Amino acid sequence: MAIRGLLAGLAVVLVGVPGLVPAAYADVGPSSFTNAAATAVGRTPSGVTVTVRKKMIGKTRVASAEVLPANPAADDDEYLAPANAKTAAGFIDLYEDFAARPGGWSDVATLTFTFSRPVRDPSLHVFGTGGSSGASTANRDDFWPAIDMVSGLPVKPAFAKTAGFPGYRVSAGTIEPERVYSVRSTTCGVVYTCGTVKVAGTVTEFTIKLRARDVRYGAGGTNPQVWGSFKLSLTEDVSDAPVSYGAAAHAIGDSFLGRSVSADHGAAVGTRVRGLPAGTDDDDAVTGSPARVASCDLTYSLVVPVRSQSPAYVAGWIDFNHNGRFDADERAVTRVADGALAATLKWTVTQTPRTGPAWMRLRLVTSAGATASPTGWADGGEVEDHQIELVEGTVGADTAESGAWRAEAATN
Repeated sequence: MAIRGLLAGLAVVLVGVPGLVPAAYADVGPSSFTNAAATAVGRTPSGVTVTVRKKMIGKTRVASAEVLPANPAADDDEYLAPANAKTAAGFIDLYEDFAARPGGWSDVATLTFTFSRPVRDPSLHVFGTGGSSGASTANRDDFWPAIDMVSGLPVKPAFAKTAGFPGYRVSAGTIEPERVYSVRSTTCGVVYTCGTVKVAGTVTEFTIKLRARDVRYGAGGTNPQVWGSFKLSLTEDVSDAPVSYGAAAHAIGDSFLGRSVSADHGAAVGTRVRGLPAGTDDDDAVTGSPARVASCDLTYSLVVPVRSQSPAYVAGWIDFNHNGRFDADERAVTRVADGALAATLKWTVTQTPRTGPAWMRLRLVTSAGATASPTGWADGGEVEDHQIELVEGTVGADTAESGAWRAEAATN
């Protein structure tokens, strides 16, 4: 079988040949994977690390464990969503020696994906998963794959089909062929499965099981073989201040600003931090058009609503000098306790800022070090940009617990 047609960038691999020639291009993207028989480890652009532990069932062994490097120039794939999902890094394994049952199903292996931070609705991209073995087309075995959702933390998530999977049906717990039958040649939807599922929920871990259904021709093949090929991408929340302020992006997890956080850039996997056009994001931690921020003796105080399931930090920048960027001395930072509903930011400036419109950036992050910069990736939390109005005196508003935003003068 020509694997290139399925994996878009891997070398051609014929039926019965156990080896895999690594791809020719370099890992030039910000995501990466290492892969071995027992474990694969990947890093997403946002800095979230995923560890994949492989447990063989019965006599199954990993005959080949290869990396699918990040490739920003990879062609779009009609079966994946986003269509450019192959730009991300991933891994591919060849499983052999499992207990094949002609005309029946066999368990092959389980794979447990563990994330360094909670992630919401990660996408699992499956392509070229399936197998065929034999010395000729007349004497071979085709192995139609199925993928079951086994478990997860903190709760078992569900599959939700996003794209692809011709010839296969996707339910909350299983990806499996609609029917199995004898074929002359194999491709996506015929023996092999290709598509994207959302692992719906906020998870730190999930486990899938790979199964194989044997269709035998003649005397059959010499050795059972199934390829497992996977890539991951995470949902992002990004900034939307004017471009002079720089861009920020966060992997969406279990903590955020305001009442909720929405995913951005759903149409493309990115290899760099990408903002949105100014003022176009749907943010809810600050209300008003524009929101008014008041001062008292050169001190500004804001109460920002948050939903924090893990200890976190909130950093805020206000462009007090209206120079079109967020400077280091325009930052305020506070720690957010686990389960907190509000965070208070306080700025003290050395000279009276001009009243009037200004841009503000808020970032909820999971580590203190990530509060240093208003731009770049973060492995959790959320970023919100707001155009505000700097005014003198006290401004009243609703309480933070209501999901609104309060600005008030600090007492000195």
